[in-house]
Amino acid sequence: MSNLQVKLEAWIDDVNRENSNTIQLIEKFLDRMFFLIKWAGIPFVVYLLFEISKW
Repeated sequence: MSNLQVKLEAWIDDVNRENSNTIQLIEKFLDRMFFLIKWAGIPFVVYLLFEISKW
């Protein structure tokens, strides 16, 4: 249990640092996620516009 507590304290210290590895990993993940949403969403919106224009 103390091993887990030491790891948790090290992780909390990492999160509280200015150049945190955890925060950088979350930032990279979110950047990639929004990039995929943007580039997958643009063709979908264009498709919807074409479908609506057929009415």
